[in-house]
Amino acid sequence: MRIQTEAFRKLTAETAQEICSRADLSAEARPFLLPDLSPQGFLSLLVEAENIGDAIRFLAFALPVREAIWWAYIVAKTNIPAPAELEQLCLERTAAWVYEPDEPRRRSCMECAESAKFTGAAAYAALAVFWSGGSLAPEGMPDADADPRLGPIGVGASVLLSITGGDATTLVNRFETAVIRAVNIANGGNGWLPGERPTGMN
Repeated sequence: MRIQTEAFRKLTAETAQEICSRADLSAEARPFLLPDLSPQGFLSLLVEAENIGDAIRFLAFALPVREAIWWAYIVAKTNIPAPAELEQLCLERTAAWVYEPDEPRRRSCMECAESAKFTGAAAYAALAVFWSGGSLAPEGMPDADADPRLGPIGVGASVLLSITGGDATTLVNRFETAVIRAVNIANGGNGWLPGERPTGMN
C-alpha cells in the first residue's frame, strides 16, 4: 500500500524523529529513522517493510490522544466478530468518552477495563482512555498524574491485539486496513471505510 506524501492534517510533529523520541520502537525500525524524515515518510517505510508492531506504535504516538483512542475503538469494533458483554461495555464507554471526554467517563473506562481483567483489545482501548490524562489515583486521593506516554501505549496495545487475533494468513490485510483508518483519522476523517457506518469524530 502507498502512504500519502503530503503532511497529515492532525499531526503537529514535523519530523518522525520528534514522534519517535516518545515512542519505544524496535531496533529494526531505527535504521529507517533518517534525519528530517517526515512522519508520513517514516510510516511509509515501516508499512513497506511490513513492520507491523512499529508502524502501529508509531501511529499511536503520532495521532493526538483522543483521535488515537478513537482509532483503537474503530479497529477493535471492526475486528472483534462477536464481542463479549464486557468487551462491548468497554467499547461503548470508550466511544462515549471520545464523544464527551470528561472525568466521570474517563474513570468509567477504568472500571470496565478492570472488570475485563485488563485483557483484550477492548479493555486496552478503555484503559487508554483512563491513561489519557488526569490523575491515576483513586478518587479522593492525592493526584498522581498519568505519564503522557501511557495513553498511546494503551492504544498501540489495543490495535495490535485487534489485528493479530484473527487468521494469520490475512494479518497483513488487517494491518493495512488499520493503517488506512489511522491515515484517514490523521486527515480529519472518522476512520470508517467507504460503505461502513458513517459515524464518529468529524
